[in-house]
Amino acid sequence: MTSPPQRGRSGTFDHRALVVDADDTIPRLLLPELRRRITRDQAVLMVVGGDTEAIIRDRLGPDAHALQWAPTNAFYQRTGFTYSRFHRYLRERHSRQEVVHIIAEPDVVTDPESPVDRAAAYLGYEAMANEVYTSYRCSITCVWHSRRQSSSTIDEVRKVHQRELSTQGVVENPGYVPPDDYLGERAQAAITPVPPATDLDITVRRVEELSDCRAAVARWAASQHFVPTAVRQVVVATSEVVANGLRHGRPPVRTRAWSQDATLIVDVEDHGGRPIPAHAGYWLPVTPADSAGLWVARQLADVLVTHTGDGRTTVRMYFPYAVTHRNLRIPT
Repeated sequence: MTSPPQRGRSGTFDHRALVVDADDTIPRLLLPELRRRITRDQAVLMVVGGDTEAIIRDRLGPDAHALQWAPTNAFYQRTGFTYSRFHRYLRERHSRQEVVHIIAEPDVVTDPESPVDRAAAYLGYEAMANEVYTSYRCSITCVWHSRRQSSSTIDEVRKVHQRELSTQGVVENPGYVPPDDYLGERAQAAITPVPPATDLDITVRRVEELSDCRAAVARWAASQHFVPTAVRQVVVATSEVVANGLRHGRPPVRTRAWSQDATLIVDVEDHGGRPIPAHAGYWLPVTPADSAGLWVARQLADVLVTHTGDGRTTVRMYFPYAVTHRNLRIPT
């Protein structure tokens, strides 16, 4: 359901994790790092939550004005939006030959009641950042709170960061897993079964039938109280994935859709049985010849997961109402 991946350019990317496991972790470990960068007149972008911002501003005093502050909702939206928003920011800075360090505090939390694990999905983007962001000569410290996340999530955080800011300073992370290996392991994970009854069950055998599929998905999304712009995004994401199934998989392509806990779920399955490359849809299309289907779908859906098994290839997309309507403008 995708084209061969693009390859990254050579460069370096310093990707660190800071695991906050005590009340004094931020002042004890992060503040000295910020003071060093301020003293060296290095650019630092802060994309952190209100509690962390309050601690830093209180401890740094007037020096906090030397940092660049961005509201979290300027970056943290859908998981794919967040990834591409940071990508665009770094690309713009790089084009001006500017080097920046980012302190980022992801706002994703594993919710056992949710139909999908947003934190796990976001960590897939964290893994790919180690390859995609290498050309920008930047560094990012990602702040994760062990009190807000499960221990298994924190274990995964360490797998996708090459280094960790700890009491011993910045240390190499022995548990780091390269992007292809990390995403490859995730791609082998089982996908939850489609419920016996769904709101939509559409089979597309030819490209000419796509318009009927789009119309049915539009009516369904609108019936779930999605606003017109959000409806179009669900439709476009579905259409891109179905078209990929026709082009790169094997017809017929079956689309089933249902809702759960204020989340629209769209499951697209073809009969090709071809594994989707683990990094598919994480690379920004550069030329018109680049296949953009999964990239577009990852931008429009909050979470997109893939699975291949039993002779079928599946792409499943999740559109939570609150997240989808938080910011309806998708970055370019």
